Amino acid sequence: MAKARTKSRQTLVGKKGEPTDLESVLDAVRVIWAATEQADSAEQDRLRRMIVGRIDRLRSQLNGKLRSHGPAEAEVQPTLFSDDHLEKRETDTPVPRFSEPQLRACGKDLASHALKFIPQASEFSDVQAYRDHLGSKLPFNSVATRRRRANYLVNRFFPGEKLHQDLAKFAGAAAGHPCLGDVLFYLAARSEQIIGLTAEEVVWPSLADGGVSRARINEFVRSKLTSEKGSKETTNAIARSYQHYGSGEASRTHLCISLRRGHLASFAYILHLEFPEPGMYTFEKLFDGPMHKWLLWERDWMIEQLYACRQVGLLTKVSEIDAMRQFTTKYPLAEAVDRIVPLLKGGEP
Repeated sequence: MAKARTKSRQTLVGKKGEPTDLESVLDAVRVIWAATEQADSAEQDRLRRMIVGRIDRLRSQLNGKLRSHGPAEAEVQPTLFSDDHLEKRETDTPVPRFSEPQLRACGKDLASHALKFIPQASEFSDVQAYRDHLGSKLPFNSVATRRRRANYLVNRFFPGEKLHQDLAKFAGAAAGHPCLGDVLFYLAARSEQIIGLTAEEVVWPSLADGGVSRARINEFVRSKLTSEKGSKETTNAIARSYQHYGSGEASRTHLCISLRRGHLASFAYILHLEFPEPGMYTFEKLFDGPMHKWLLWERDWMIEQLYACRQVGLLTKVSEIDAMRQFTTKYPLAEAVDRIVPLLKGGEP
């Protein structure tokens, strides 16, 4: 009898010895979860959010693969790990908006489609209904291609299989407005690590030269990815993202960039994506982050927008006293967006 159990157990082990039966996988997760107890409370909270975020991202990827290879009925809708497995008493922390992005090829920028179709998310309250809408409306002949591109758009701009209402509201109001490009470029770089890395490590350092060659971008991307074909496609996608979203000018051989000014509405929205919880933050954290290094917004202009945000009631305080320069946000993102959308009607302050 013991031998029979041993044989059965062996059939549930992967080629490299990893357990593939559900209980063994859950046991492994429980061990990882328990290990976080060795950290202090703040670090423990961060680690547990990261674990939950990665599980949720895995679920999203699994759903995407099932959708691209079979009918909708075959999709896995429930979350991979329910509260029965990750007890609620152990994780009351919310899943982070952006889990750690994967370093992968990004050969489909979909920028022109994002500018047209992301605003249409405001017409839906359910992510699957929105995905089905994209699958029927995207301008591709093949049903399979439409489904794949719909998955790309949803996973890139609505991570975690959640139709984030703040983005739906903002994009719906910003349809056709130049500031939507800044928001979508930021979100694409947050979701696709290779875009953010290239923006910060290649494009940003080339600012003094007025731009960078596409060959240099490809060299950097090639050093991060294993596929030569994937690196070329990704290089082209990055250049098109800068071009279509309005962050730069791309030619066949070069990407031209310069510091620039944006719009108060996109500044306020991305500010609350970067700092989603009310609190006090330093100017330096703002300047060292994506709003300056990815979007190439001028520092002086960004400071002006902080004061403008305070003037319209989004910030409680902006302080420049000697070397202490700080600003204090007033609302969480979900509440801030209703106060940001009206800013689209105005020009620059």
